[in-house]
Amino acid sequence: MSSKKTIQLVLLVLVGGGAIFWGTGWLKHRTSHVLEDDARITTDLIAVSSRVAGWVREIPVSQGQRINENSMIALIDQRQARLKLAELEARRAELDAQKITLQSQINLVVRQIDHRTKVQSHNVDSSASEARAAEAQVRLKRSELKRLRPLERRKIASSKDLEKAEIELLNAKSHQVSAISQLEATKARLLEIEADRGQVAVLQRKSDEIDSKRLTLQTLIDRQYLDIEDRKVKSPINGVVDKVFIDQGEFVRQGQRIALIHDPKNVWVETNVRETELRHVIVGAPVNITVDAYPNEPFLGKVLRVGSSATSQFALLPNPNASGNFTKISQRVPVKISIDAVKGKPLRPGMMVEVEIVIPEPKR
Repeated sequence: MSSKKTIQLVLLVLVGGGAIFWGTGWLKHRTSHVLEDDARITTDLIAVSSRVAGWVREIPVSQGQRINENSMIALIDQRQARLKLAELEARRAELDAQKITLQSQINLVVRQIDHRTKVQSHNVDSSASEARAAEAQVRLKRSELKRLRPLERRKIASSKDLEKAEIELLNAKSHQVSAISQLEATKARLLEIEADRGQVAVLQRKSDEIDSKRLTLQTLIDRQYLDIEDRKVKSPINGVVDKVFIDQGEFVRQGQRIALIHDPKNVWVETNVRETELRHVIVGAPVNITVDAYPNEPFLGKVLRVGSSATSQFALLPNPNASGNFTKISQRVPVKISIDAVKGKPLRPGMMVEVEIVIPEPKR
């Protein structure tokens, strides 16, 4: 055998052995993994919208910019809202002034009534004392008259003394009637003064009405403060701006989308696995991931969730297949896979990746 043929034979054996080795390794890898090359980096894209309508004064962020939670994304014109707030606060100040004035009136009326009540109570006590003195005087004069009558019949006392006693009794009775009338008049006046306290109740009801109006107005003021704060459109998370949909000077409507943001720490891989291989995919299975943007950098992950419905169930135009004639196509089920970030290799939503889901060994 010539040396040339020997070399050819050796090369043939090496190529054949290499092919067999490579084919065996490929077949082993293919049977131990579920391979999908149509997978993408996915995240929760948060649409930041405006709660109010107005003209956009500032857009301090741009696409790709990192922002912190509560960072301002857009500033909507606040001038009209602040003018309305100033009007509401002026009305509140007016109510406060009315409240102070009314409370001063209430305090003044209460002090006046208390003073008049105190004075009139003294008058009542004085009239009562006079009435009691007049009653005692009547009893005294009646007793003297009663004592003089038998003396006058026995000629011990004169008729003049008897007449004088009768006149004094009449005068005492007249004075008693006058004292009783005065007592009743002072009591009536005291009741009138106490009745004047109804003015305090009327003023207090007006004060309560002011409190009610102020409470309603305070609610409007709080709402206006919220409206002003809502004109500062802020980020709800620490994240990255994916896209800005408006420019400075535009008019935005309530609920209009202003920007899309996402949390770069909260990304995962989304892929659709053929139903014929779905039996090999279990939650928690390790996954080898290759990101097209970093072909020489291996990424690791694991299966987080296996979908409960095929993707065809969510098609906008599902095919009901009423005729019964169809071509059988293998359906796909969505699978969510976690991915461990590598320092210095940012993962952006939409990046294409390839996944190799490890098939668990069968239990013996």
